[in-house]
Amino acid sequence: MHRSLGLLAITLAVAGVAACSDSSGPVETTNVSMQDQCDAASFNAALGAGTCSTQGSVTFAQFNAELNSSHQVAAWRYVPSTLEIHVGQAITAVNFGGETHTFTEVDQFGGGIVPSLNQASGNTTEAPECAQLTAADMVAPGAAFTADVATAADVGTERYQCCIHPWMRAVVTIKS
Repeated sequence: MHRSLGLLAITLAVAGVAACSDSSGPVETTNVSMQDQCDAASFNAALGAGTCSTQGSVTFAQFNAELNSSHQVAAWRYVPSTLEIHVGQAITAVNFGGETHTFTEVDQFGGGIVPSLNQASGNTTEAPECAQLTAADMVAPGAAFTADVATAADVGTERYQCCIHPWMRAVVTIKS
């Protein structure tokens, strides 16, 4: 309950900052939810303390079994995975999961920074943008990341992916 209220407060705070950040007027923000269902006990035992901060329903063994059979894990996703925004709008990705994620714009979808997840998901060629990540690109559980405000030069299709879990993807159509 406290975690849900905390995430709601973060979402509202991000929306408020975005609305007040530009003296020429408010910036409309569209939210994307980063989701996962990691089980803290099994993920932390396998990958190290602090890997997962929630009591999700997917154990590390279940995660690996699903990833190896279907090349993705359905509970690790962006919601929505397709969206439309207009010039002057921004996207805020809020991490409602228990693991760290990224919301990285890529020219083409590809692999991320974890070779074993790339192999298991069939994304064996790393997206070049993933190789250029900084600490600021990592979105911890409960945190938010706001992509740049869309400009006229951005009109068209943009692709976003998690550079840790490369099957987590969003396609954004930007209209004028």
